[in-house]
Amino acid sequence: MPSWRGFPAPGWRLSATGDLAGAAAKLSARPWVRQAKALDGGIDLVVEDARSELPVILTDAAADGVAVRSVEVTEPDLEAVFLHLTGRALRD
Repeated sequence: MPSWRGFPAPGWRLSATGDLAGAAAKLSARPWVRQAKALDGGIDLVVEDARSELPVILTDAAADGVAVRSVEVTEPDLEAVFLHLTGRALRD
């Protein structure tokens, strides 16, 4: 899992329509994008310093014909942090 200041990076979910796979592939080429996956109805991203890069993300998506309806930040939960630090799930 990508890390952010020693902890798992926050995730971003773009709820969108359009060429999601194409936009995710182009976003993946950005050096600060750690992960970009097109899913049904959106794109999931892990981005270093995403707050400052959000305008670029939205501009890139629009240039690829993707209409973004909403952006959601998903912070890592306790289990994700534990797994990142120990390499084991809580139930192992």
